[in-house]
Amino acid sequence: MFGDALIWLGYIAVFIWLARKGRGHDAMATGRVGFVIQALAYVATYISAVALVGFGGLSYMYGMQMLLVAAGNVWLGTWLVYRYLAWPTRVCQRNLQARTPTQLIAKGHKSPLLGKALALIFAVFLGVYASAVIKGAALMLAQILPVPVWALIWIAAVVVGVVVFIGGLRGVLYTEAMQGIVMLVGIVLLIGAVLSKVGGPIEGMAQLAQLPPTPMANAGFLALSSGEQGWFIISLVMVTSVAVWAQPQMMQRHFALNSPRQINRITPLAMLVLTVLVGGTYFVAALSRLILPDVASADDVVPHLVKMLMPDVGLQLFVLAIVSASLSTATALFHIAVSAIAEDLPGRPATRFSWFIGIVFCVLISGGSAQIKGQLIALLCTTSWSIVGATVLTSYVALVRFGKRSPIAAWLSCGLGFASCLLWYLLANKGVSPTPVLGMQAALIPPFFVGIAFSLMGWFIGWALDREGRKASTFWPAPNA
Repeated sequence: MFGDALIWLGYIAVFIWLARKGRGHDAMATGRVGFVIQALAYVATYISAVALVGFGGLSYMYGMQMLLVAAGNVWLGTWLVYRYLAWPTRVCQRNLQARTPTQLIAKGHKSPLLGKALALIFAVFLGVYASAVIKGAALMLAQILPVPVWALIWIAAVVVGVVVFIGGLRGVLYTEAMQGIVMLVGIVLLIGAVLSKVGGPIEGMAQLAQLPPTPMANAGFLALSSGEQGWFIISLVMVTSVAVWAQPQMMQRHFALNSPRQINRITPLAMLVLTVLVGGTYFVAALSRLILPDVASADDVVPHLVKMLMPDVGLQLFVLAIVSASLSTATALFHIAVSAIAEDLPGRPATRFSWFIGIVFCVLISGGSAQIKGQLIALLCTTSWSIVGATVLTSYVALVRFGKRSPIAAWLSCGLGFASCLLWYLLANKGVSPTPVLGMQAALIPPFFVGIAFSLMGWFIGWALDREGRKASTFWPAPNA
């Protein structure tokens, strides 16, 4: 008991100390940040408890084909981003003097009104999405603390709010880096425990290959499924690895880059850590079918594994890892949502008071939403990743990668991407709508795919209409400038 208390007290002390790294800095500024901090912060922002616990449970159900999701996260969501988007984003941000991702899009496409619309979307969708992340942390803490979940939700929301208020963006980066290390330690312990139990990776895969196919792994546990199940895995790869490009909390991580040379150090480290976290978790969760009885809910798989295989100290460290995954994502989401409220919507630099008001809004909306059971809240929590990506991705890539600037094209792209993705969830997606209006075949198409298709259509229509925009646009900034 005393050792457990020391682990948590040490975690809290380091967390607070790192949060204070941002004191005396502008809440939107990073200052000079080393490549290790940037790599770990990127991974910690990317990976939440949903990926480690939720997708880990899916690996138990679907088998090794879930490693395609991990590969997509590593190569499409990290390598490709740092190879083609990270430094151009930094150049655009510096040239435009944009303090937030919202300002990057709005100034880049010369439309302040578009910036206000995006700020509203970010404030609401990311603020409510943070509620799901915070609730995940509260549920894990409830496993080891005799405190009601509702109280832990408010405690977690307040802690995240305090960190963002004290440290700003610089403090968030440092605390995320620490949480990335904790996540890595916890997952490595779980990987070691599972591999030891099944006799190693080769023996485990050999045993897994002998298991009969199931409806979800209909071609066996080592192969991509056919039909709807295999399509689900492919769509999951795209949503988690491509929609991430335009998530504002991920764009903002590129604002800390000092030079293109940093990318050569950040990329391999981020890819390595991400491979261990998601690749390792999905691998051993798939092998857990050999040692776990039938598990009714995918969300119960990883907690069952931890309780079965790890000693008390390991349990504490793993709970710390999951809490860290949740809080690191929550701090990034809070910072974007608070920036939208305190600076982007008013259209002027944030003051300490407006920053505080934004924090209070995020604490109330995330903490309150986490207490509510309702279809609207569930919809916002489960769809924000796809909706935000479908809204922003086309106009973002057009700007930073190809230097194309057009208010008409950006408005049509963002508007059609947002509306089509949201409507597809409401009318066709069977996970949200119990009776899809558009039928079963339409339900197989991920809403993000629909949103991107309409977003691209909107961009090209707007580009054709915007003669002045075509004249003014060049391939600025040069990708390797």
